[in-house]
Amino acid sequence: MNTIKFNRQDFFLKIPYLVFFLFIVLYFSFFNDYVLFFQEKTSLFVLSKDFLFQNLDKPGGILIYIGKFLTTFFYWPVTGALIISTFLTLFVIFLSKTIFYLTGKLSLVFPFLAGIVLFYLQADYRFSFYNTIGLFIILFSFYLTLKYSELFNGWIFYIIVPLLYYLAGSFVWIFLLLLISYFAFNHQKKGFYRISILLIYSFILGYISQKYIFFQTREALITYPFSEKNIASQTLLFFLLAVTISILPLIAKIKINFSARLRLKAATSLIATYISILVLVVLTGIIRSDNKLKQYFYVEKLFYQRKFDEIIDYNIKNKSLNSLTIFLNNIALSEENKLNDLLFHFRQDPGGSTLFLKWTMYREVLRRGAYFYYTIGMINEAHRWAYENMVMEGYTPEGLKMLIKTEILNSNFQVAGKYISVLSKTLFYRKDAAGFAQFLYNEESILSDDELGPKRKSMVKNDFIILTDNPVLNLDKILFNDTLNRRAFEYKLASLLLKKDSKGIMDKLPEFRKFGFKRLPVHIEEAIVAYSVLKKQNTPDFIDLVTIRSTEKRFLEYLTLFRKFNADLKAAEPYLREEFGNTFWYYSFYQ
Repeated sequence: MNTIKFNRQDFFLKIPYLVFFLFIVLYFSFFNDYVLFFQEKTSLFVLSKDFLFQNLDKPGGILIYIGKFLTTFFYWPVTGALIISTFLTLFVIFLSKTIFYLTGKLSLVFPFLAGIVLFYLQADYRFSFYNTIGLFIILFSFYLTLKYSELFNGWIFYIIVPLLYYLAGSFVWIFLLLLISYFAFNHQKKGFYRISILLIYSFILGYISQKYIFFQTREALITYPFSEKNIASQTLLFFLLAVTISILPLIAKIKINFSARLRLKAATSLIATYISILVLVVLTGIIRSDNKLKQYFYVEKLFYQRKFDEIIDYNIKNKSLNSLTIFLNNIALSEENKLNDLLFHFRQDPGGSTLFLKWTMYREVLRRGAYFYYTIGMINEAHRWAYENMVMEGYTPEGLKMLIKTEILNSNFQVAGKYISVLSKTLFYRKDAAGFAQFLYNEESILSDDELGPKRKSMVKNDFIILTDNPVLNLDKILFNDTLNRRAFEYKLASLLLKKDSKGIMDKLPEFRKFGFKRLPVHIEEAIVAYSVLKKQNTPDFIDLVTIRSTEKRFLEYLTLFRKFNADLKAAEPYLREEFGNTFWYYSFYQ
């Protein structure tokens, strides 16, 4: 009977860990899976000796290597959620075990509060997973060091420091502070003596590492792999958590005494603690959920899969104000020859940021900008954006694919083969690598491909100086040298629409036939009709193009509704938006 009772009690004590684990699995699998998507798409683990050796030349490189290996399994949301949840739960468990070792008393509140803070950090898509792994490794190492402190006559404290430094890099500073706190507050005898030895020993190790082993700068040896860009805007919170863990031996000494009236029975207190933990975890998950980000990354996922019609349909049903979402959506519209038919079904930026991304070294822009140039046939410029992103961020799955495609389109098959070789050594992109390999030295296969064939035929062949700050002028240069680049022509028209340049569109009318238009795009008709009616000119006779008489009728209805409110823009806006919110006319009035 005693054994059964003990097992029940043991299971009851494990319930919060189990609930914490399961909640995080469900959260990252279904509610915040875009975190996994982003981190998998911005990292690439390669099964090769070269890739391994690249991560062995500086302290903390192994931690990055482990992080990339585990992150590659984020390819499947459930697997990624299990991995994250496992590390977060183990972090809480060993934090609790460490406190129990230091005090002899069970602690749930502080370990779970720290775990919830780490969960909050990890729920940001820009918070790299290796940070969570690093914190866990340090905590786990400290626990083992305490448990086996008598090994090597107590020198285990000093033996593990260089090992952790090589493994986890700058995270070792947390471990050193843990040891100092432990020697100061839990090791009364020879505490000052041990701290002095530890500090001198650490200084010597740092000096030897810089001068004779790693040949890195002092700053790199002190800070790597810590990076502000890999913890997003959460630097302060991250440091507060790290410092709190660093003084754990001191925190374990703090005792809070409640008055007799506030004391609860053990069972009641435990249940109240469980409920509080659950509520905090759920609230943290709710606070961290961001539907706008979820929508954007869903669109990006469809974009990488080239499901352009699905992107358009999804964005029509789920309106977005995110400029990057609209940027990708506009590319999808262009790929489906709908850019100037549906442009104003989505919120456009008059400054053009939803059509073009100007050159910048900012990672969020750099890794996406290549796709616009790829779409309009500027393959060399697309390659430049992808290559610069690789230099800054290393290999990424989609970045590597873009490099392969641009090299194939330029018939640089030897270079493309090298990139394909890298892709073939990944866990989940070998099939893509095999697909690309069939195009090497096979022009016929390239021309017959649904994606690469049209790109090869429409790619810009004349070199000119790229104006990275003025994409519209690049379009003009393309059209001056290549009179048959329809995608560039459509983007030029779209830029004129955003500028409300109806006269400029009228001037382009003679060019529509040579680009193979059988009818005028909807928004082009709207611009022409508005210009003709307001300037009291006859609409042009397009002969073989679809008549625009129905568009004229709709514009007169638009003007009638506007005049109904005595030409009061503010008063008429809700009514015009309801009836004509997706037209060039409404955009011209209200943007």
